[in-house]
Amino acid sequence: KTYVVETSYSSYEIEKSLIENEGGRLILAKCHSEDDIIEQCTDANALLIRQTPVTEKTFKSLKNLRIISRYGIGYDNIDVKAATKHNVFVTIVPDYCVQEVADHTIALLFSAIRRIPMRDRVVRKGFWDISSAFPVHRTDRSIMGFVGYGKTAREVRKRLSGFPFRFVAYDPYQKAEIFRQDNTMRLDFIKLVMVSHFISIHAPLTDETRHLFNDKIFRMMRKEAILVNTSRGGIVDQEALVEALVKGYICGAALDVYEDEPLPPSHPLCSLNNVILSDHAAWYSEESLTQLQREAALEIVRVMRGLVPKNPVNPEVTIQSNLLSGLSLPA
Repeated sequence: KTYVVETSYSSYEIEKSLIENEGGRLILAKCHSEDDIIEQCTDANALLIRQTPVTEKTFKSLKNLRIISRYGIGYDNIDVKAATKHNVFVTIVPDYCVQEVADHTIALLFSAIRRIPMRDRVVRKGFWDISSAFPVHRTDRSIMGFVGYGKTAREVRKRLSGFPFRFVAYDPYQKAEIFRQDNTMRLDFIKLVMVSHFISIHAPLTDETRHLFNDKIFRMMRKEAILVNTSRGGIVDQEALVEALVKGYICGAALDVYEDEPLPPSHPLCSLNNVILSDHAAWYSEESLTQLQREAALEIVRVMRGLVPKNPVNPEVTIQSNLLSGLSLPA
């Protein structure tokens, strides 16, 4: 049995077709918490999940669980160590929205550079005052910095190749050859934040990256700097960001992700004119959604067939140990 933990998409026919063609059963749950998962998905062999937290408690309770397939790239809501301990695969869909996030990143970047949302608001209020969105600067010879230089950052870099930017990047895990291929200068993090006019975040949320951008870092950045985050909200200390925007440590920000989602309208970010906000939508297109649902379901199909998943985040789980964990499966 496969349970869809949060039924937030309009249709699950893709998952239903793939899983039931293998002899499985797809069940739509309505879980809002880990306790809901434990209560509603007791006999689950597989979970399709988005944001609901999963800890050791779930793995202890769901004795037949063999795989958690996450809709998305990140997996910070899942205790992977606990999953591995219980021989449960955790999988992601890493490449489904590279183009969409790259497009959204660039849209946010240039909207912030040219202050387009602010100009839109002024015109709608009946004003015609170019000074309302000062200052705006030329982009030639500006330095574009990437924090994290994987597939999405490189796609942004490729799309921006026609603009008069100089490109720098920080990624301690990327091979040196990648930087050379892209004509992108590799810098350490501190140097990057000090020299970049624009910074785009493309890193996962880990203990290492949580609040990587904090008060100390904002004070090091250029006063004309613009920060774009389409990755994970927790990488930026939002309280420190608000202070940096109010006090002018940096010029502006454009965000698609937040520490807590959804962002409440009472949050101080919502009252600032030098920040652009979108609703964690960088991943979305009709095509990317279809690919996401299909790839997430196919990971479960692979395990049903006794195969290794395509994109496990805990590859140390073996097929043998995974099958043993499911010996109590009902016929």
